[in-house]
Amino acid sequence: MSASSPVPVVWTGVLRKMRVVDGDPVAYYLKDATIGAPPVADHGLTPHVGAPVWLRFTGEIRCTLCGRATKKTFNDGYCFPCLQSRAEADICIVKPELCHHGQPDHPCRDEEFAQTQCFQPHVLYVSLTSGMKVGITRRVNLPSRWIDQGAVAAMALAVLPDRRAVGLLEKRLSDEGFADRTHWTRMLKGDPPAADLAPFADRVAQRLSAWATPGLLPAAERVVRTFRYPVRQWPEKVTSFNLDKTPEAGGVLQGIKGQYLIFAEGVINLRKYSGYRLEVRAGDPDPGSR
Repeated sequence: MSASSPVPVVWTGVLRKMRVVDGDPVAYYLKDATIGAPPVADHGLTPHVGAPVWLRFTGEIRCTLCGRATKKTFNDGYCFPCLQSRAEADICIVKPELCHHGQPDHPCRDEEFAQTQCFQPHVLYVSLTSGMKVGITRRVNLPSRWIDQGAVAAMALAVLPDRRAVGLLEKRLSDEGFADRTHWTRMLKGDPPAADLAPFADRVAQRLSAWATPGLLPAAERVVRTFRYPVRQWPEKVTSFNLDKTPEAGGVLQGIKGQYLIFAEGVINLRKYSGYRLEVRAGDPDPGSR
């Protein structure tokens, strides 16, 4: 099977990270990042698991913040001028403990962004992705944040009033030896047992309690959420497609987890290619995938 096979085009657009919907299994949708024109409708990918799916990079890249043409993207599909100027691309988004809001000599890039995005309730959580980890996100981003990371189980532990406060707490836990990263290759080799999360969550909660952490949720509200992904077969060896070197990628879609498409020939992190204009061809799944 090859990209030249008669597989129909189902979607063409400027890629942004896939939209996810919690379900059994999780549902995934291609989402368009076009700016300055009506976006292309979302297209469901989950029904195509078990069928051929091909991606073709057209050579066009657009900034997902301003829409300008660019030769290279940064972060979630940002051009270099936006990387240097937009609040969405500031260092404190990646390292919230470095928030510089209110510093006269280093003011926030966008006060409105700070108030609507950063000074909102944030959650400190634990999750099971490639292994146990702690993480943070805005409360409104749950459970999509967990799904984007490929978590098979997750639990909210504390709610804090802003991003800097929760970021400082995450950094303190990291300094204490609690992991805050996901090993993506390990995450794509299978699902660890979800039951393993509760003892880890208890250890983190005990540490937060010892620190008298404000916003620590009562034990009754610390509930494990579990997720099942549409995966038929895990890769024995994880190798990545690179659209910058080879503009076509795909084959029979074996599954989707996190923001990764899993093919027999390799995997691809679609979020990495945010801003790339893609043409997607997909066949109908066989009856066994429905």
